[in-house]
Amino acid sequence: MNPTWPTNWRYTLGAIAAWMLFLACVTGVTVGRASGWPLAVLVFLALVPAVTVALQFRAAYRLIAAQDEFVRALTLRRMVVAAAAAIALATAWSVMELIGLPRLPAWLIYPLFWGLFGIATPLIRDTRA
Repeated sequence: MNPTWPTNWRYTLGAIAAWMLFLACVTGVTVGRASGWPLAVLVFLALVPAVTVALQFRAAYRLIAAQDEFVRALTLRRMVVAAAAAIALATAWSVMELIGLPRLPAWLIYPLFWGLFGIATPLIRDTRA
């Protein structure tokens, strides 16, 4: 048995909306800064992605809470692996920046986490260590 991330239309639509808003605001800050938008607008646009991240994790938590204990444990294990890999990669990159690698924006850690979660999902198929 290999349950994947539970399918739920409400969660899926909310996740898509959150991602679209996240990416739109990051793009808006980039374009706005280059175009000379007022600082207040840029600050607002810069804070919105943090709200979308919080809402996304709240929605994921609610979806996980509605599942049985096996799916909860499996999803938690996948999330812990993805979070650990994202933190390790972000730490390694930030230290390598000290020796000359180009700087990457910290907001990339969030998409990195979900990308690694997507990679971990088919690889982690049970709750045993």
